[in-house]
Amino acid sequence: MNTPPEDWEQKPTGEEAAPPGDKTASQTAPGTPVAIEDWTLAELIDQFLRAPGVTWTAFRDILRVPADDAAALSSTDERRAASIAGGHGGLTLLRTAQPIFEIPAQPLTAQEAEIRQREAAAFILRIAALFIALYGSSILAAERIEQYGLHVGAPYLLGGFLLWLASELYVSWPSLQKWWKSRGNRAAAPLTADQTLDVSEENGVNLRVRLVLGGGGLAFSIMTGVFTSGNVFRLEGAMAWFISIGLWVAAFAPAGWGWLPTWRRVRLHPDPTFVALLAIMLVGLFFRVNELSRIPPEMTSDHVEKLLDSQRILNGNPQVFFPNNGGREPFQMYAMALFSRLPGLGMNFDTLKLLSALEGVLTLPVLWWMAREVIGRDKSKPGNLVGLALAALVAVSYWHTALSRLGLRIVLTPLVTALLVIFLSRALRTNRRGSFILAGLALGFGLYTYQAVRMLPVVVVAGVALAVIFKARTWGERRRYVQHLAVLVIVSAVVFVPLLTFWIQFPNSFWMRTEGRLLGDDIILARNEAGQLVERQATLQERMDAFRANLPVLLDNIRNALLMYNWKGDVLWFNGVPNRAAMDTFTGALLVVGLGAWLARLVRGRDVVDWLLPLMLFVMLLPSAFSIAYPIENPSATRTSGTLPEAYLFAALPLAMLAGSAARLLPKRGMIVGGGLAVLILFGAASSNYSSYFTDYYDAYFESSPAPYSEAGAYLRGFAESGGGFGNAFMLAYPYWWDHRAVGIEAGLLDWPGGIVDPDGDAGEQSAADGVPRFLYLASQVGGLYRFDPDKDILFFYAIQDVQSERRLQELFPTGYWQVVYSNKPGDDFKVFRVPALGREAFINFAAQNGAAG
Repeated sequence: MNTPPEDWEQKPTGEEAAPPGDKTASQTAPGTPVAIEDWTLAELIDQFLRAPGVTWTAFRDILRVPADDAAALSSTDERRAASIAGGHGGLTLLRTAQPIFEIPAQPLTAQEAEIRQREAAAFILRIAALFIALYGSSILAAERIEQYGLHVGAPYLLGGFLLWLASELYVSWPSLQKWWKSRGNRAAAPLTADQTLDVSEENGVNLRVRLVLGGGGLAFSIMTGVFTSGNVFRLEGAMAWFISIGLWVAAFAPAGWGWLPTWRRVRLHPDPTFVALLAIMLVGLFFRVNELSRIPPEMTSDHVEKLLDSQRILNGNPQVFFPNNGGREPFQMYAMALFSRLPGLGMNFDTLKLLSALEGVLTLPVLWWMAREVIGRDKSKPGNLVGLALAALVAVSYWHTALSRLGLRIVLTPLVTALLVIFLSRALRTNRRGSFILAGLALGFGLYTYQAVRMLPVVVVAGVALAVIFKARTWGERRRYVQHLAVLVIVSAVVFVPLLTFWIQFPNSFWMRTEGRLLGDDIILARNEAGQLVERQATLQERMDAFRANLPVLLDNIRNALLMYNWKGDVLWFNGVPNRAAMDTFTGALLVVGLGAWLARLVRGRDVVDWLLPLMLFVMLLPSAFSIAYPIENPSATRTSGTLPEAYLFAALPLAMLAGSAARLLPKRGMIVGGGLAVLILFGAASSNYSSYFTDYYDAYFESSPAPYSEAGAYLRGFAESGGGFGNAFMLAYPYWWDHRAVGIEAGLLDWPGGIVDPDGDAGEQSAADGVPRFLYLASQVGGLYRFDPDKDILFFYAIQDVQSERRLQELFPTGYWQVVYSNKPGDDFKVFRVPALGREAFINFAAQNGAAG
């Protein structure tokens, strides 16, 4: 089948690309001129001071020089850069010296002039498309009712999308005509260096050595399973785990492949890209740590569980998987345990938020790297530009800011997803085993972060399937793809061994959070012949009937999830402003036109990675869309966090394209115009997102959060420090009220045992206060910080509406008195009941009279 050429747009000049293996084209000897378009501002000023006449003439003549490419951001035939060096993908921020000052003396030809005119017209069309989409996006943001919001604003979004597509078609029309005329005579294009399918990875490698390494890896993997059984991460299990990973990687590693040569090429240099990325990270840091102690304002039980699990690790109970609270992956708890040991931190809510905030900041350079890898390592300038746009949009993103400051492990999902995209992209394009190994490591370790990552294996299989079907040209290449997929699966499985052991031993706990009901329940209730309700396994027919019944719900969930970026987002106050779209109006408009730009890129480039990313976005939406039993929980800003890198990449592409077009079309002021346009859009997005998070999100969280734990914790600490003692303070449980553990944590105590919740297990008790005598007696029998001292005052926290507990406390302690503690949070006032010290003899009588000592 004939397909459009890879460039699909005419080159405005006739410069020849150097062969992939020609090192002279990518290495510049001292004194070799460098193209004026590639200069930094400092280099331009320096050269102007040295030779003002020549420099001015060259700068002026750029207007007569056609653009490098009318679609440089999506062409696959741009000048190669050595920014990511060698086959192992070393990363560098150093600018590559390129031959320059090669400005043609002759004016533009008629064909070149037409190309320049087409790009100028396309630039105007694209600006118009963006403004139309922005107008539609603003309509959606103003009215969250479908009839007045979605139905009115969607046509403008569609118009912006179609107009951008028209600009792509217009600028590419000459190349399309040329391709159509020559479609029957085109030979297959040779592979570039980035795309070469390596067939010599075994050279110089002894098969016997590989078998020995593999055998050792298998032995240590078995030891890992044995030593991590019972959900305990013992020291010997951790050592066996890391050794097994190293041995398996060594067994599969291609000849000459290693970490040291790769990281030797990682060099940081204060060039414009590095400076811009550093500035973006500083902006991202501001969004993620500004007023961190105030927003989010209060803990929830999820935060309590994370803190207690992290403390259990420090207390000598390291687990592979944390089955409480629905089951959670362990990485964040271990990270928190280590992070809390740093000076000045500790195990508290602020440290929990700071850790996830820093993880969010670290995600930004990885996203830049991801965009550079996806756009192509031979397209260093467009890759850098799209990467910077992507990092900048996410840096000021309300969605990612909320995830970063939430204090939970969810923020790791975009990071893991971006890392997998980096290595999987390289693997699919080169079919090199080393890249598949890195992708396997990213996937395997990623499974220890958040449950949404469990969808990434589907992405890997889909990517390899696309490569086998559409990229590989021979059966040998297809076989190598399948072999390398097997390597990826083995490597990721080796990393997964501790979790796999837990899965085998405790399957219900492992799948508790991720069980969907698309096919109904495994176990159903039915009546037997005697009319009794019994449990039985669902039949295949019953599962199919459930599927047919649930399919409309799934389709509706998918629709709502796809609309979350521009229309309505998560309804839960904990994850964001209820119903607020995941993206601001500016980024949402960029996403719409970006989908048009990406569609043109798909047709133009025919790259499996480009085709995989939209599919990946859809797959990573499914953890939210599969909420069949509770469709109100869809879309979820947390479960869809795996779509964040792809969605923002699509949004970053048109922003970078507009900035790049402006720089090419207006050589004298193009960088200022292009940069100014990008800064203007980013400033609009940042302003909107700042207001969304630091005002609207704070208000929603503050109004809906379960309790003023920080105020109660301060009250508890004040009571203890004023002579009352932590062992003499208690909280009486009440339905849907406080978590006593959160009160203790806010007071600086992770193990405060003062919650009275019906200690006797007597369902007939009318209130928690009925268990007070027994609870006080038991507390008097323990030692340490939490021992009840009858010679000190007693304090009870209880709900303001719990009149039964108040009445019971007055009966038990006639000398006690209650008071209302007014909270800064409206509607969350609470009561305390204070009892003067009983004295030891009076307490003994009290316990005997109430049967507490029995």
